[in-house]
Amino acid sequence: MQFGLLIFLLAFTIRFINLLFLDLNVDNYLIEDQKFYWDWSSKGAYLPWSELPTSLLTERMPGSFLFFGFLQWLTNSSLFFVLVIQSIIDSFTCVIIFLCAGLLNKDYQLYTGLFAAFSPLMIIISSQILSDTIFLFTFSLSLYFILKYLRSKNSLILLYISALFLGISTFIRAATFPLIFLSLPIIFLILQNKINNHIRVLIGLFAFLLIALVPISHRLSENIIKYDTYSLTSQSGSHMAYWMVPGVLSISQGMDRKTAINLVNKELNNFEANNNEPYKDSKNKIKVSIDILKKQNYTDLTYAWLRSSIINILSSPIMIDYRVRILPHLSLAEESNIINWINKLFLNEQYHLYFIVLLLSLLFSIFSFYSIILGYYFFIKNSLLIAIISICVIIYFCVITGPTISPKYSLPYLPILLYLQGITIKKLVIFIKTRVKS
Repeated sequence: MQFGLLIFLLAFTIRFINLLFLDLNVDNYLIEDQKFYWDWSSKGAYLPWSELPTSLLTERMPGSFLFFGFLQWLTNSSLFFVLVIQSIIDSFTCVIIFLCAGLLNKDYQLYTGLFAAFSPLMIIISSQILSDTIFLFTFSLSLYFILKYLRSKNSLILLYISALFLGISTFIRAATFPLIFLSLPIIFLILQNKINNHIRVLIGLFAFLLIALVPISHRLSENIIKYDTYSLTSQSGSHMAYWMVPGVLSISQGMDRKTAINLVNKELNNFEANNNEPYKDSKNKIKVSIDILKKQNYTDLTYAWLRSSIINILSSPIMIDYRVRILPHLSLAEESNIINWINKLFLNEQYHLYFIVLLLSLLFSIFSFYSIILGYYFFIKNSLLIAIISICVIIYFCVITGPTISPKYSLPYLPILLYLQGITIKKLVIFIKTRVKS
């Protein structure tokens, strides 16, 4: 408990100091997605008095907007205090990750907690108005309670709490919706191992599914009745058309993002756009995207997904910090070739400061690579089954993200990466101590 308090205080201190060095003027600080999260929340998104059209609200899940709307009401729309509260929540997430590590192996608990407290990605994301921080908090709680259940004799309430937080995570971000169903075989095996009665196992499994679906039941039933779809949001089509397809075409045809988007839009002209049927438009975008992707070489498709996944895992989150992003630089998303992008940064004097930050981030990436590889090696040796499940979780999020590059896409499985790094550092400390004694 003392170490848990230490992790919390350390994490919050770091995050609070980070906020003090930011220019938190709403008009200047909030850019891109942050701006619409703030605006939607201030306009009562997903509340009975919402000022936004219903068709527009189908793009996202309600959770984070209700969260920010509540914080705006609580703080009188003070961006600083909203981010302070979010930093407190993120500090609790660090403690949860610390506790999860302890349930796996006490030896790696402290180092994992310290990595969470100092995690650049968590620090940066907690200072932004996005769904990531509150999502990671609830998703980490789901992981904690399932691990707690594994270590208990047979306290089903822990399993059901895990299901509830998995459902709440989905209420915030639809990315975990398939996980509710994909987790059922694992839950079945866990229950089978703890309960001898087959009827009770099936009841427990059904209860897990039901509880996980409760937080999203209203959105799901509304979409089935009103839009005749089981999708939770209408964002899938846009993500696939304007992010996945350009990511693949940049590899297979050396096409820049703008040209790829124009190609997608040209194909979409064959379909009649209907703003009152957002899910139909989403399906059209998915159909066009699949048709384009089918024409690409499977090797290019695999490489695009694999490359983006590795970059997202290993790249330094410092590159998405507000202070770095406002430095003069070329957008990687707009450039089809990473080598060309780096050359342009190096050759153009106005991009040199950004290039220096990029080089420093490379050191972080090298450490991440070796610490994750070594950590996973020892993880397999200690807990083979959980290690396999962990890599499956990482693969799942990499697949649904697609060939889209940004360190923030590794956030859902960041607790796993932090644990692997914690293992590596612990082993390194033991190695150094052994060498010193000898």
